[in-house]
Amino acid sequence: MYYSFFCLYFYTNFDRMNTKEKIIATSLALFNEQGIDSITIRHIAKEMGISHGNIQYYYKNNNEIILALYQQLAAQFSAMINTMEPGSQMELATFRASVKYSFQLMYEYRFLLLHFVEVVRRVPEVRESYRELSRQREIQFQLIFKQFVEQKVFRADIPDEIWSSLSKQLFIMADGWLSTNAITGNLKGEEAIALYERVFWHQFFPLLTTKGIRQYQACS
Repeated sequence: MYYSFFCLYFYTNFDRMNTKEKIIATSLALFNEQGIDSITIRHIAKEMGISHGNIQYYYKNNNEIILALYQQLAAQFSAMINTMEPGSQMELATFRASVKYSFQLMYEYRFLLLHFVEVVRRVPEVRESYRELSRQREIQFQLIFKQFVEQKVFRADIPDEIWSSLSKQLFIMADGWLSTNAITGNLKGEEAIALYERVFWHQFFPLLTTKGIRQYQACS
């Protein structure tokens, strides 16, 4: 069974959360289990054992809760990316660890990716934030790739156009793996994370130098 950091925190600290935190935690669990179309403020209130008016004191509707959850996920990704800023002499093993953590995060907030088209339709703020974050992430990935080239971990003969395309390719796969899994495999928890994280990681192998392959094998 899959127990993420969030799941452990949820079950061991729920009683110590304030009302706003409990709303977010309960909503995330319900959205992940049943999607965004079938869950209302009243469902969340019933699950928590409070009135829907109590929830609306903090969040007027589901869309505000969805936005808060998206912002929470984006903040966790930003915190992780900021630890990989160029100049820190990041190793391939650190990059691999960040990939694993990213897939764990995506699974924890899986309803967002599984229903992303509907989410951005309902919550325009998510669309604008995602566009800006995507632009920033592409720049950050380019800098990370450049650092690995300088370390002779990635090949130096790769055209800039390919690095740019790779950044977009990574986003396409990250955004779509949960939908692919739901349609073709429907794996759960750690089994799903392990499979798709590994497939994602394998994309980097053709870019490696001999030195890079040694590091790749050591952290795979």
